[in-house]
Amino acid sequence: MQNPKEILVWEYAPGRKLAEFVVNLKNTKGALAICAQALAQYKINLLSGFHTAPSASKTAVWSFFADVTESTIGPEEIAERLKSLPFVESVEIDKSRDGFLVDDKHFPVNSAGRRAILMRTQEVTEMLSRLWDVFGTGAATIIDEMGEAMGRFRAQEVVSDFGVEFAVENLTQFLKTYTALGFAKLEIESFDQRRGTLSLTVRGLFECDERHRLNDGRTSVFFKGHLRGFMSSIFKAPFAVAETECVSAGSKSCHFQITNMAAVTQPLTARI
Repeated sequence: MQNPKEILVWEYAPGRKLAEFVVNLKNTKGALAICAQALAQYKINLLSGFHTAPSASKTAVWSFFADVTESTIGPEEIAERLKSLPFVESVEIDKSRDGFLVDDKHFPVNSAGRRAILMRTQEVTEMLSRLWDVFGTGAATIIDEMGEAMGRFRAQEVVSDFGVEFAVENLTQFLKTYTALGFAKLEIESFDQRRGTLSLTVRGLFECDERHRLNDGRTSVFFKGHLRGFMSSIFKAPFAVAETECVSAGSKSCHFQITNMAAVTQPLTARI
């Protein structure tokens, strides 16, 4: 997969001196570039980090780990130099011990403005596998229901934030959030908005990749339910989701066919 998104959690560099900086600054043109340029002269190596500057916000946050082993000044003085810049409002710092530094300066964790938690895909698949172990084939119903409920909830958030018409008109963009949130890499092969049919090619789907690793022959359950719940809630119509190809069965990618099951001839947009 191209361009993996690494979430700032910790940095480990044995034998090096690390520091974390959280810079609160005005959300104005050139502010971040000037901050970074100000650090360059002190031989600081910027490592992983992130910059949050919502278009509607007057303030921004630049948070990063840095290797300050060869810096000509210490972390505290670096912070003071940053504070002296006219658009910087505050600076927090933390220093490593034995080259290990964990980010605990950002809480809660948010996704699209709502609180979230981060879990590794292995942890999620272990939970799903536990359901299969305990409930056998009955786990499929439980996992499917969980997926559908979560998909419906996601759709309700989208409609609440953007409105139904915007959600429908920009459906292909909202489907890309499955990629943005780490479910899988989605490619929309075809979309007939009038008929309510959609074909997807999905790569790296955590659920099916795990099934392939275990070689148990099971295909997607949770993701199918999630897609069904999302589409049904957005369009207020019953949808069916079928996985026609799956990596767990030896295919190179997973393929999903999404179909509107409502026996109507009018466009979906007219029924909203």
